[in-house]
Amino acid sequence: MGDNRTYDYVVSLRSVNTIDFMTATSSHLPWEFLDEVANEIINKVDGVNRVVYDITSKPPGTIEWE
Repeated sequence: MGDNRTYDYVVSLRSVNTIDFMTATSSHLPWEFLDEVANEIINKVDGVNRVVYDITSKPPGTIEWE
């Protein structure tokens, strides 16, 4: 990190609203919260250099990642 390129893991944050798990919409999380959580993860979890916020609905996406 810093000025060097790294090839570590990516952590994906995903928050959805659903009542039947057949369909889901993304939850809207505040940017301040996402910024704070992303910085905490990157600074405290070894092997992680990127945090992404997934806003994919279901369908086309699934609730769980594989």
